[in-house]
Amino acid sequence: MVSWFGRKRESKAEPMRSQPETTPAQQEVAPRVSLTPQAHQQLAAVLARQPQAAALRIFVKNPGSDPPQYDMALEPADILRHGDVVIDANGLRVLVDADSLAAVDGATIDFRDDPLQPGFVVNPPAPPAFAVPDVFDTADPLAAQVQSVLVHHVNPGIAAHGGRAELVGVKDDVVYVAMGGGCQGCSMAAVTLKQGIEQILKQMIPRIKAVVDATDHALGSNPFYTAEKGGESPFHQAAKA
Repeated sequence: MVSWFGRKRESKAEPMRSQPETTPAQQEVAPRVSLTPQAHQQLAAVLARQPQAAALRIFVKNPGSDPPQYDMALEPADILRHGDVVIDANGLRVLVDADSLAAVDGATIDFRDDPLQPGFVVNPPAPPAFAVPDVFDTADPLAAQVQSVLVHHVNPGIAAHGGRAELVGVKDDVVYVAMGGGCQGCSMAAVTLKQGIEQILKQMIPRIKAVVDATDHALGSNPFYTAEKGGESPFHQAAKA
């Protein structure tokens, strides 16, 4: 979570210059940032209170790492740094540096109205969709490595919630897993996959590009958490203000 960001970053900047006009083809692939209605309302109010026209800068503190650690700052709207990209987020000016752009493009900003920890939350872009292949190479040595990590390092962590992760297959360094037991149909399954299973596998087998959930969660008969119950994944990390 990114808490209220009344600070302003100090760094070398240069006066904003007019941007070259883009062609229709360039406009189709222009970077974007989405804001939920509440986040847009709160951010617009913050910007309106500034003594001079201001913009929101979104940056990543660990460029190239996964998951990205986002931060925000208010800066003068008429100042750009070398390599900055200007994004129009539904009428609000957002600045992004070149190193952070890959992790910010497609991200969504939300606002959490929690009395104990209010603030803006930047949710990373949705990962690319992978269709589950019909056939896997069962003789792939990588599959054996992944299976060993699932058995010895992943499943012990989710067993307390009655869950398990089973290897479906590996193709092009992408791992496909099926989640069973309390993880099948669980409302926190996506968190378990991304913050737990994927992180463990990538750490122990760096060549892995992604982990895809191949589970049919609609068939889950006894999920550990439902949307009504709420709750957390065993791998959930509380947001820091």
